[in-house]
Amino acid sequence: MEQSSNFARRTISFSEAAVEGLFAGALAGLAMAAYLSATALLRGEGLVSLFNRFAPSQASEPLAGLLMHLAVSGIYGILFGILWALALHVRGLEPLFRHATLFGILYGLVLFLLAWNFLLPASNSQLLSIPFFDFGLAHVIYGAVLGFITQRYGRRELERQE
Repeated sequence: MEQSSNFARRTISFSEAAVEGLFAGALAGLAMAAYLSATALLRGEGLVSLFNRFAPSQASEPLAGLLMHLAVSGIYGILFGILWALALHVRGLEPLFRHATLFGILYGLVLFLLAWNFLLPASNSQLLSIPFFDFGLAHVIYGAVLGFITQRYGRRELERQE
């Protein structure tokens, strides 16, 4: 119980939260890309084809698609970090801090549903050709890794402050 009250005392600036979120988001994006790569290979699809779907234009290289994916992952990581920092300042949310991975999974599912139902159809994205289950599970993996890294980093910061 004492540890949960320590979480409430942790202070973090929004700029720190944004930077932490950027790095956590990029790492989570790598995990997501690894899963999507594995499923693409199992379907008999090449990695060039997969990462071309993430590219900003048809004429782009697969590397541009991978970098675009990591950039978007970092941006969503920044948003997660800022939301997490806001939650740290709200009394009564201490139990949430022990479950950052679950919060991250929920975050990943929300991103998936928003992307699949609104963002990707509105932009006529090639990402819609990735199977629904694979794309959804990739977002769950993204959120889980994002939450896990955030929770681990938060614990290390608390230990350093004590």
